[in-house]
Amino acid sequence: MSQQIIIAEQARIAALLRDDRVDELIVAQGQYQIEDIFLGTVENVLPGIDAAFIDIGESEKNGFIHVSDLGPLKLKKGSAGITELLEPKQRVLVQVMKEPTGSKGPRLTGNISLPGKFLILQPFGQGVNISRKINTETERNRLRALGVLIKSPGTGLLFRTESENISEELLIDDLEYLIKKWENILQVNEASNPPILINREEDFALKILRDHLNSSTTKVIIDNKSAVERAKDFLTKNDSKINVEFHNNLKEDNILERFKINQTIQKALQPRVDLPSGGYIIIQPTEALTVIDVNSGSFTRSANSRQTVLWTNCEAAIEIARQMKLRNIGGVLVVDFIDMDSRRDQFQLLEHFTAAIKEDSSRPQIAQLTELGLVELTRKRQGQNIYELFGHKCNCCKG
Repeated sequence: MSQQIIIAEQARIAALLRDDRVDELIVAQGQYQIEDIFLGTVENVLPGIDAAFIDIGESEKNGFIHVSDLGPLKLKKGSAGITELLEPKQRVLVQVMKEPTGSKGPRLTGNISLPGKFLILQPFGQGVNISRKINTETERNRLRALGVLIKSPGTGLLFRTESENISEELLIDDLEYLIKKWENILQVNEASNPPILINREEDFALKILRDHLNSSTTKVIIDNKSAVERAKDFLTKNDSKINVEFHNNLKEDNILERFKINQTIQKALQPRVDLPSGGYIIIQPTEALTVIDVNSGSFTRSANSRQTVLWTNCEAAIEIARQMKLRNIGGVLVVDFIDMDSRRDQFQLLEHFTAAIKEDSSRPQIAQLTELGLVELTRKRQGQNIYELFGHKCNCCKG
């Protein structure tokens, strides 16, 4: 399945299109963004939950850090409690691992990581790790041996999926870039007074290419000439021949309208999603979890009711997998598929659903099929969901 990457540079919105349909949205508009590095001060320490609140900026929402995420401080002092590791007004270098949600501030970590195109440098990490998606043993051995040779003592290195079959020269160049970046961060940290933003990936277009470019990508379209040139240079350095095009918003439809990104956002804010066969699903987010209900609607393709139910459920499974990415739904999800009495049909549906969510980078995990026929699954939270980004509370009903 071919992929196109659409980047609205000024709006800081990108979309991944598969078969000319928006499959995933990436939005970077918040005050705090994943991978931001801040120099903050400890506001207060909560020994009851082994956590602390960190002041990292002007927002009323302080960042939250758990003792398990303290990183270098934890390593220095073993298994001590939070009160022995942090104290009010202490300076701490932290990274955003989860953006603010609802009334909660950003989740922070001291285990800082710096992602590159092929590698992730972990300045306070240990060892050499390799993406699980690289499954060729000879390639894993090559990367592990290279990692041991090139990494600095006392640091960790993770080879991303994109590093597979990449030359040693490009991998070393990527690491050298990350090491220089870390050295600059340390210099700024020493010269700064908290709270202050130390590092943010400001080049939105290159961040999108770094994180979402893959072998199925056929085209990149950007609405900024300067970003187009930077993207071409980035792809040339990484031995990629993917076509990059400039979309002129002044002469053509706005890029968000041209590729139906605005329309997709509007639809994704609605609870109902119609299926091609006539069935539909209802998606209802709550504070604790997200509930998804599957209905057969006007589906009449099969005269056999059992086949009708199985067909609708399988079609819904594919759409639910897409909607989870599109809406960036995280946490616990409960899916109420149409009831099926046959264990064989239930197994076929779960097999179909598992295949549909396989390519999701947030790694959804199906927990179980309950006695009531509900499918429970979890999906890793990554950034704010579509409701937090584009939804507005109604003044009348508070919905």
